Amino acid sequence: MNLFNPANSIEKDTKESKYFVINSHEILSFKNENFLRPLSSDELNWSGLEIKRKHFLGYLNEASCFAVATEGECVLDQAIFTDLRSMLGRIPDDLFSVISRAIQIQHWFEAHKFCGYCGNELVEDSKERAMICNHCDAPPAYPKISPCVITLIHRKNEILLAHNVNFPENFYSTLAGFIEPGESVEAALEREVLEEVGIKVKNIKYFGSQSWPFPSQLMLGYYAEYSSGEITPDLEEIDKADWFKIDNLPNTPPANISISGKLIENYVKENA
Repeated sequence: MNLFNPANSIEKDTKESKYFVINSHEILSFKNENFLRPLSSDELNWSGLEIKRKHFLGYLNEASCFAVATEGECVLDQAIFTDLRSMLGRIPDDLFSVISRAIQIQHWFEAHKFCGYCGNELVEDSKERAMICNHCDAPPAYPKISPCVITLIHRKNEILLAHNVNFPENFYSTLAGFIEPGESVEAALEREVLEEVGIKVKNIKYFGSQSWPFPSQLMLGYYAEYSSGEITPDLEEIDKADWFKIDNLPNTPPANISISGKLIENYVKENA
């Protein structure tokens, strides 16, 4: 069991440190291993990679843990850089939060090289995780998180699932969308549901949240009860949507990967 404690202080790496190695938004893994894991200090030293930057993440099993941005080719046996989405089934649940943190911090750092006010180069703040401009009064650029609402709509023993235009055939999921400036989570949920499938909901209840590093979402999961209206997909994002009985569901996201799957699994268990 891995125990991760996030931290923002600046720490030096040691012989016991652990490293998640990132190269152009891909993460280093090993083809002959079932699960993604961090590299040891020796593995990083012998990897042949050029280290561009190290970002302290916190403590993994009490050892300092870093995201490492690199260039070049890794010479470690069976090592391969892979897009994180394709690794979802190989990420242990107890490591997902630290890997999510690593990807998002590296993405933030690469996206905040220059000041959006005056155009000069930003520098890292020595006291906190932020990029600052020494040429104007621009506020510090902290790591950004985009809040999204995701909801499972239900009525008795049926749940509403939707097919996104980019999904494989017969793959359905719950509805989700970004929270707009000035909106509450509940208002965003009601708006997204109405926009995407044309119905109204009631009795909104919070379920849980999940970090989703593609690139930097925080998914806020809710249940909502059907209130009124006929299902009418918007045909832009959603091309199909329907009610499914909980004992006869289509292919849906696995619960061990996404909060959408957890919402579905939990509802089925409680109402079977």
